[in-house]
Amino acid sequence: MSDGRFSRQILAFGEESQRKLAAAKIGIVGLGGMGSHIAQALAYLGAEDFLIVDDDIVEESNLNRLVGALPIDAREKRLKVDVTERMIMQINPEARVKKLGMNLRDERVLDALTHTDYLFGCVDNDAARLILTELAAAFEILLIESAAQIHPEEGWINGFGGRVIIACPGEFCALCANQIDVKIAKIELESPPEKEFREKHGYGMGSEVTAPAVISLNGIIANLAVTEFLMFLTNIRPYNRMVVYKGMEGKVNVRIDKKKEDCVICNSLVGKRELADLKRYTRIGLPKDLP
Repeated sequence: MSDGRFSRQILAFGEESQRKLAAAKIGIVGLGGMGSHIAQALAYLGAEDFLIVDDDIVEESNLNRLVGALPIDAREKRLKVDVTERMIMQINPEARVKKLGMNLRDERVLDALTHTDYLFGCVDNDAARLILTELAAAFEILLIESAAQIHPEEGWINGFGGRVIIACPGEFCALCANQIDVKIAKIELESPPEKEFREKHGYGMGSEVTAPAVISLNGIIANLAVTEFLMFLTNIRPYNRMVVYKGMEGKVNVRIDKKKEDCVICNSLVGKRELADLKRYTRIGLPKDLP
């Protein structure tokens, strides 16, 4: 770690905080427009120990927002983990990057994530949010969960924004914040035969629609997430449990939601580690014991 390189931010939060950042084992799950932004910011800040997870490849439609991606990456169908690793190492050659181009439900991914100190969830579905929330609680890992959304209507935007949740095990989580729809998560976790049976019998939840995405919105939410992480790490101020960006109003609001008294994750899984049986998510099909 070069003090000269980071001298300006050491003036902001001190040498000890800079050392803590360099030593932190940071996991990032999902390396799209949100996760790539977060990886870039952390690399510039001086984080040195990364675990990055995504089984997706770079496509041409990603190039409007995937930080670090080039047209050749889409042409050659490179994995997003490879592109993100390249970006991190170009920014900070001292960094150590472990990359897993695998699905979150792979046993190797779940095992690796349990060894992180901090976990950034940048996923776009409720099943993955549920798994990450359970894992973070069970292994007492701080989870910073981010999402952005644009609401189009007849060729125009009638709303856009996003939110960041700082899930501290036992204190608050995305389920407490009503940001996980367990019914949708169940559908996303289904095996192909289960999904076929449900759709055949008219139990669908609507067709999938390609969602709009813009790099500037991802950048706002990603940097709000990194900033709240820094507040937790440095104690400059208390971190906010939930931050909401309302794009049409141009405002960032702090939510003061509290833990739900009946939250299964916060009340039952904290510190359970292997006893939480996260490996049940590696089995094909729908687990029988969802919250």
